[in-house]
Amino acid sequence: MAFLRVRVAIAVLLLAPGRAAAQDVTQAALKAAFIYNFAKFTVWPTDAAPADAPLIMCVRGDAAIVVALERAITGRLIGGRSMIVSSEEAAAAPRACHILYVSGVTAAEAARLVAGLRDVPTLTISDVEGFTKTGGIAQLFYDQGRLSFSIHAASAARAHLTISSRLLALAKTR
Repeated sequence: MAFLRVRVAIAVLLLAPGRAAAQDVTQAALKAAFIYNFAKFTVWPTDAAPADAPLIMCVRGDAAIVVALERAITGRLIGGRSMIVSSEEAAAAPRACHILYVSGVTAAEAARLVAGLRDVPTLTISDVEGFTKTGGIAQLFYDQGRLSFSIHAASAARAHLTISSRLLALAKTR
């Protein structure tokens, strides 16, 4: 039980907003850590994410996030499952993604991607302004120099995803 408490404390510390300009942490690495932790605190329906299949983390629009996310997941498992990062899947078939991170696109394009995933069990995350207002699940943003996030719980429910109450408690309202 103590091990579980230590893991939860570490996860909470990783999720706590941190300075984007931290000495050894790049912006991409910080965002990748948030994406990884969002995945740790999300439960997919069993038919959407079979236990023996890897979680597919797709990135659209930011090659630096692809590299940072690959580093973040190396040697790690979520719920006993491996993870893979793909930038091609996101472009070709976003419905095949368990997680879709979108960056470097217009708000209209982000909204179009989210609309195409309506009711699909894909955790959508972006740093595009207004992302959660267009149906996205999680939005990363800077607040007083710190990376923060908001979560649109209704969008997560519509996607049949369960977001941990611990993660929801850390989210900011925008």
